[in-house]
Amino acid sequence: MKTGWKIASILCALTAVLALYVWSSGRQARPAIGEERVLALADHRVQYYLHGRGETVVLLASLGRSASDFNELAGTLAGAGFRTVAVELRGIGGSTGSGLFKKLTQHDYAADVAAVIRGLGGPDGGRVHVIGHAYGNRIARTLAADSPELVKSVTLIAAGGYVPIPGEIRKAMYLIFFNFLPDRVRERCIREAFFAPGNAIPEHWVRGWYFRASWPQSRATLRTPREQWWSGGTAPILLLQGENDRIAPEENARIMKKEFGDRVKVVSIPRAGHAMLPEQGELIEKAIVPFLERRR
Repeated sequence: MKTGWKIASILCALTAVLALYVWSSGRQARPAIGEERVLALADHRVQYYLHGRGETVVLLASLGRSASDFNELAGTLAGAGFRTVAVELRGIGGSTGSGLFKKLTQHDYAADVAAVIRGLGGPDGGRVHVIGHAYGNRIARTLAADSPELVKSVTLIAAGGYVPIPGEIRKAMYLIFFNFLPDRVRERCIREAFFAPGNAIPEHWVRGWYFRASWPQSRATLRTPREQWWSGGTAPILLLQGENDRIAPEENARIMKKEFGDRVKVVSIPRAGHAMLPEQGELIEKAIVPFLERRR
């Protein structure tokens, strides 16, 4: 019995060490462009980056990913006369408050973004355009539903939330965050879940995956009923749909268009999976800039 107890104790300790490593590990994302700022709230902080001048466009990144994924789009928007605010969700960079035992919902993440927007102020009563990629599309829609007075338009890149993700793709999504795995294994998972066939995976998409952010985000999704955020409030919506997206297939876009009619404009992006931004950045920019310009 004593030997069995010792073995069990060792296994438990090794499991705890491995779990702590997975939680805290991760090769840093590339730096985000813009002026770094940090908003101190009651019990946590929110980091964000300002770039450009003009009407404000808020950028919200994918599951466990950094706001630096928007670097190229932020540069284009600044050149078109907009100010971008790339917000790091909890657990990324200097944004805190995503502890293992916190029972967060999408409303908590949306409240962080709303606090940043209210703190910035600006023209048009502080109303902003919001762009969300993948998981960020859920927070963008939650923000627009919870605080419609702050949102002028919503752009959704790779917008899922209705059609279930296939089991093998979900498994690949989770393995990506196991940073102790060899890059060749993780790259295979990244390609399977996020990239269309033939598209190159840039180096900054091999690194910059944060388990300590993705786990609370995933749990927040389960705690937030779809009917509380699916509509995205009442603002006009631009939905960019990747033709090869296996996580958020086209059926999601068809359902949104059928349900909300002319409020939703769907643009299909060829040769794009769920990553989209590093795959077809120019096509995405050509769709987003005119949409925003019409709503200045």
